[in-house]
Amino acid sequence: MNLARWCIENNRTSIILFVLIAVAGVSTFFSIPKSEDPDFTIRTAVISTVFPGASPQRVEELVTDKLEEKIREIDVIKNVRSQSMTGLSIIEVEFQENQKNMTPIWQQLRNKVLDAKKDLPAEAYEPIVNDEFGDVFGIVVALTGDGFTYRELKDVADYTRDELLSIPSVGKVDRWGLQDERVFVDFSNSRMAAAGITPFALAQMLSQQNMIRPSGSAKVGPERIYIEPTGEFKSVDDIRNMSLRVEGMKSSLKLSDVTEITHGFADPPGVMARYNGEPCIMLAISMADGNNILEVGELVTAKLDKLSKNLYHGMEYNVVVYQPDYVDTAVTDFMINLLESFVFVVVVILAFAGFRTGLIAGSLVPMAMLGCLGLMPLFDVGLQRISIASLIISLGILVDNGVVVSEAILVRLARGEERLKAVVGAVSELWMPLLAASLTTVFAFLPIPLAENATGEFCFSLFIVVSLTLICSWGLSMSMVPMLCYYVLKPKVVIQTFSSRMYRIYRAMLLFCLRHRPSFLAVVLIGCMAAFWGFQFVPKMFFPPNERAQFTIDFWQPFGTDITSTADEVGRLEQFLLADKGVESIGTFIGHGGPRWYLPLNLEQRNDNLATFVVNTKSVEATDEVIERTRTKLKSEFPDADFSLKKLMNGPPVGAPVQIRISGPDQKTLYHLRDKITAIVEKTPGVARVWDDWGQWTKKMEVNVDQDKARQAGLTSSDVALSLQSSMSGYQASTYRDGDTNIPIMLRTEGDFRDRLDKLESLNVYSYQDQKNVPLSQIATSELVWQPSDIRRRDQTRTMTVKADLFDGYFAMQTLDAVRPEIEKMMQSENWPVGYSVAYGGEFEKSQESQEAINANMPLAMGLLVLVLVFQFNSVRRPLIILLTLPPMMCGITPGMILTNSPFGFMPMLGMISLLGIIVNNAIMLIDRIEILRGRGLTLDNSIVLASLERARPIIMTATTTIIGMVPLSLQGGEMWRPMANCIMSGLMFATVLTLILCPVLYSLFFKQSFKKYEWNQTVVEQGSDV
Repeated sequence: MNLARWCIENNRTSIILFVLIAVAGVSTFFSIPKSEDPDFTIRTAVISTVFPGASPQRVEELVTDKLEEKIREIDVIKNVRSQSMTGLSIIEVEFQENQKNMTPIWQQLRNKVLDAKKDLPAEAYEPIVNDEFGDVFGIVVALTGDGFTYRELKDVADYTRDELLSIPSVGKVDRWGLQDERVFVDFSNSRMAAAGITPFALAQMLSQQNMIRPSGSAKVGPERIYIEPTGEFKSVDDIRNMSLRVEGMKSSLKLSDVTEITHGFADPPGVMARYNGEPCIMLAISMADGNNILEVGELVTAKLDKLSKNLYHGMEYNVVVYQPDYVDTAVTDFMINLLESFVFVVVVILAFAGFRTGLIAGSLVPMAMLGCLGLMPLFDVGLQRISIASLIISLGILVDNGVVVSEAILVRLARGEERLKAVVGAVSELWMPLLAASLTTVFAFLPIPLAENATGEFCFSLFIVVSLTLICSWGLSMSMVPMLCYYVLKPKVVIQTFSSRMYRIYRAMLLFCLRHRPSFLAVVLIGCMAAFWGFQFVPKMFFPPNERAQFTIDFWQPFGTDITSTADEVGRLEQFLLADKGVESIGTFIGHGGPRWYLPLNLEQRNDNLATFVVNTKSVEATDEVIERTRTKLKSEFPDADFSLKKLMNGPPVGAPVQIRISGPDQKTLYHLRDKITAIVEKTPGVARVWDDWGQWTKKMEVNVDQDKARQAGLTSSDVALSLQSSMSGYQASTYRDGDTNIPIMLRTEGDFRDRLDKLESLNVYSYQDQKNVPLSQIATSELVWQPSDIRRRDQTRTMTVKADLFDGYFAMQTLDAVRPEIEKMMQSENWPVGYSVAYGGEFEKSQESQEAINANMPLAMGLLVLVLVFQFNSVRRPLIILLTLPPMMCGITPGMILTNSPFGFMPMLGMISLLGIIVNNAIMLIDRIEILRGRGLTLDNSIVLASLERARPIIMTATTTIIGMVPLSLQGGEMWRPMANCIMSGLMFATVLTLILCPVLYSLFFKQSFKKYEWNQTVVEQGSDV
């Protein structure tokens, strides 16, 4: 059944169906989820284990290594990265990107961690597995309150959190900057000695009085009464008034008689948060799956507006990150680009095809897009920059279907055929070649969804949208377009002579190349070789920065810096930023990289010397200026700090653009190699800053216990450690419950002693068993030693990463190309230590992974593409001709990218695939036309020339519409889309000429047709053309 015939014979039903398609598309547009960028899965979990007081090396050996050994037994792991710091082990486990269902994998990871727990030291805390590391908190709000305590802020933050979670579309609300409460019991050694009380005895008294134990029950008549003794602390005053019974004293003492008791916060503090330099609690809000971020943003804003009316005077909510604004801007801008492209395309069609034909072919564009919109939710694809840009990419390709069909019908009508016969005949002739052309384009994009990595996942919607648009275009070209032609086109008997100036010039060029075939092919071959050789001069970039009025600063003080000292330095930088005319606001996380508020963020883990700034600028244009001023300030006034100023990046997380990993067993050798490689990178043009992830060596006080003397004094190493802990950082003696909050009661020495290492040896060490005490100096010696501050490993091998940021206008691939020869020369020298290796990460690694993932599926895609071509033509030579027209497109791409200074990365590669589809599409229609003319009895030479003339206008029109459709992306698409648009535009300009000349030349070569004596005869048009 011919689809066009059915639509015409059932015109009312057809019209209703087309209207329903349009209504479904419009309705979907308003209801479909919208986002700035497509989602992709972060297949990474983080395992954190506290090992109080242990050095980095002990943490590595006793905790990190034990956990890694068990974790590596999971067979779907991609890599394991760890850092061992003083008292803390952090392990990041990244799983293979072909894993779709992560739930059983997370459970397997938890089981392995549980298995490893029995091998950990008794002093190590329970490992915490965070398998929600990839959750995105698109809205971050700071709760500030000048003059309010952290407890008061926390109470309001908790209430706000509960209210926000009552919104069904809100998934999670995390709090950042909370400070743990403490009750400190500070004792003086002299006062305790005078009272005859040891710290251990005091800790025991606190624990025993504050303990709640089950006390049984009694049966009274028919009832059972449960007995519960009281005695736990109800308030801090209860702790102060606790009675102490001391041997030899008739009256008891109160705890406050021999100690100072204060209710405060953990010292040193935990992760701190600030907004514009003011302490705050951050509320990070994530969206529940399947919701629209714009709607969630409206609901959250309305809820906060309502809550703010009841806040205490002086408290307020301040927005740090608000993703809905960026989503709305991104979607709106791209819809404007799409509308502009559509208008340009329709104007071109009208100019080439005339008003009626142009109107019919142009109507295909909105209908195909609305059809695509209606189908997108079935594939879980929403509106975001990738999917909208995919519609723009599809514009030029889908127009070709409508133009070819309407022109074929028009020429049949002009020949005098009856309307229905002309429509049905054109559709019968074209349905297969147009379907083949559409399928080859779809198959060209097939490696993207099959790529098993984050980049393929990120660009998955591109394949879906292009495929849906082309399939809708083909279906409508077989139904709606013929029906419109049947009712709208007016038949006129017109014989096309191809005698206009354009056709005369083209015919002359074609015949010249056909007559000088060897010379022409030699020129094309040399041009291809030059283009492929010249491609090395095209700058390379994996993904460009996101053009937001926002950037981040990762700021590191020297390793070993106390978090309060880090906070002091952060305050200086905050003051500078707030005084900058281009800065709107600042959110700061001290001690951590904060929540993942933007999916491609590369988050830093917990470290006291770290601070991460979220800097909101007043405009996109101001961002670059603020970054440069801040970089200058940091270099001049923070000489001891390392820092990384970064615009937000598109695509999967990369981290620093240039990363060089040095792996090997010995720490000192790693530092030595680091210094050499750092010197090479620092002298490379374009490098803004170089740092590494180990930092410098830090100091620690090592207390060497003489075990013989300790045993003679009745002391153990445990007694020494507990005495040191209670004297310095504090020892948790019990817990005070304040409502639903458990507050540790910390026993420690008075402040003057805690901050004086020179008094360490005068510390009294108490025996837990018999309450004896002796000065530390009698059983131990102490010395200040150096140690690595942060031991990093990758796949259980110590690995130090040298990282570099670049100035604008410089690219990671070029920088790496400059430093690699020197590094490899150094590795080949006799001085290079055995057992040490170098690997390259950053943009280079991510780009390689993405290319490998796509290239792995390229044979399948090309196989399917060739299969369609062979099926279409029942030939091997004809598909080979089409494939040979593809490489010369580089003759346009290479100079185009160089002249426009467009970096080649993942998005231009997608543009190249799109270009491939357009070239194949045009070549199919040209060769199919040659076959039709040969079937009508024309000689091979006449068929080649006439088919080329007949297909010239549609091919040129397709190229023009595609190029014009790319103009808005090239001018307004930003750094994300400009390179891709320029790649398509420059490549298509050259590829169009190649299709119209190279394809006929190759056809004549493969079918051994000589044109040495050929002369064009106008009668050929009347003999073989439809016209």
